[in-house]
Amino acid sequence: MLDAVLLERQGVVTATVVTSMFLEAGRQHAKNYGMPEVPLVPIAHPIANVGPEALRKKTEEIFPEVLEALLRGAAGPKAAPATEPLA
Repeated sequence: MLDAVLLERQGVVTATVVTSMFLEAGRQHAKNYGMPEVPLVPIAHPIANVGPEALRKKTEEIFPEVLEALLRGAAGPKAAPATEPLA
């Protein structure tokens, strides 16, 4: 999440894929870093040990959301810069 926030602050568009189990945690981290609008795209949990075909199916299902998030644009230039270092 920190990587996405730092990239967005530099104007680099991101779309962070996060498993459904960790979506709320991701939103909270983004909020804590001062960028609650960072695009998060949920993917069905779990993704570990599901095998390549199952993972391909899951990623194909979320691809339109990832593309939409990337085309919608970055939150970075609109976001206030950090007042303190994040890392």
